[in-house]
Amino acid sequence: MVVELAYTDPDRAVDWLVRVFGFRLLLRQPAIGTIRHADLDTGGGIVMVRRTGEPYTVSCAGGHTCKQVIVWVSDVDEHFMRSTAAGADIVQPLQDKPWGLRQYLVRDLEGHLWEFTRHLRDVPPREWGAVAMT
Repeated sequence: MVVELAYTDPDRAVDWLVRVFGFRLLLRQPAIGTIRHADLDTGGGIVMVRRTGEPYTVSCAGGHTCKQVIVWVSDVDEHFMRSTAAGADIVQPLQDKPWGLRQYLVRDLEGHLWEFTRHLRDVPPREWGAVAMT
């Protein structure tokens, strides 16, 4: 997974994402000074952070905060406790879903939604109200 998110204050956003979600800073540009671009390792993919208002920015209706990112983590319970302890805005608490995942939803400091999830078991789609298309 690679996703790019825009923030009005990318320096603050990167610090927050590293501290609250435990992401690891891989790259920042420029190396010194205000971030124009940064790459963060989520443990299962890369999140690219950039400043809003760059010439190539494409806004969603209602602004840039219409994103939801799903990140798979090995220990979603520990991740939830870490985010909660750091004061993150929990939108949906940690819960087991009928489709076999354990998930929670959190809003970051600029409004992007993050769903952290862990696979618990395989559940046939018909058992949770879906139909698999073949």
